Amino acid sequence: MKPRTLERRYLFLGSLVLKTGLHVGGGWTVGSLSDTPVIRTPDGRPFIPGSSFKGSFRSTVEKLAPAVGLKSCGLMADQGCVGAQGSEQSDFNRRRREETWTDDRLLTELTQHLCDTCKLFGSPFAASRIIFADLLPPAEDTMADKMIQVRDGVAIDRDSEKAVDRLKYDYEVVAPAQTFRLEIGLEDPSSIDLALTCLGLSEFVSGLGYIGGHRSRGLGHCQVHDLAIYELDLTVDDVAERAHRLKKYLLGQTPADKMVRLPDAQAFLTTHLRTLPALQEVPHA
Repeated sequence: MKPRTLERRYLFLGSLVLKTGLHVGGGWTVGSLSDTPVIRTPDGRPFIPGSSFKGSFRSTVEKLAPAVGLKSCGLMADQGCVGAQGSEQSDFNRRRREETWTDDRLLTELTQHLCDTCKLFGSPFAASRIIFADLLPPAEDTMADKMIQVRDGVAIDRDSEKAVDRLKYDYEVVAPAQTFRLEIGLEDPSSIDLALTCLGLSEFVSGLGYIGGHRSRGLGHCQVHDLAIYELDLTVDDVAERAHRLKKYLLGQTPADKMVRLPDAQAFLTTHLRTLPALQEVPHA
């Protein structure tokens, strides 16, 4: 198998702004007296775990992928993808053991038997190509720990449509308008990986993204603002230019020092969305 080397890297930065309240629960209460507290940093500020945002982002992409002509198993069995638990994965692993596949054979089989979203977001056989950092409030935001509200909830009897006696509870939400720093990394993506990433980002930039719990109650509506895209491209043929870019990347201390900021983030999203199979025969607006 050919050794893996870094060729391209993208960094997507921005602000995730809450349009409604947000509830992402955490087991560590940090002094909260609520029945269901939100997750906090050790200093008491609310944040969104990268795993939570990745789950919402992946779910958003998985719903849209089939509509744009790409494959997505949605991590459900019997969808033709070995990334999901089920008989297909079991049969795939059995064949690997019985036929003692080489690394090259395994790579070939995975190319054929993993859906497009499992190739991007990861599977039991291959690491994710996309990385989500925890979303923290901006460092200059000294009031984030004050942006937590407590709301009341009651259990409802679905037959009588009335509140159940003595089953009142409360839960915390992060107040609307709170802002979190967004950081998504993408390493050595295929053209499909880029298109799927742009598909998910486009939904959140458009204000159609949701994250966290209690969404049916109106919570978790959010929007990405001020999206900035940085690129490292080491695929150029000019040896001197490639060495210059690599040196800049290795010695730089900030994204702006290490990589090239693309001039128009929305144009980047649009360009890669137009590569999706379902849009190939659609005239450009």
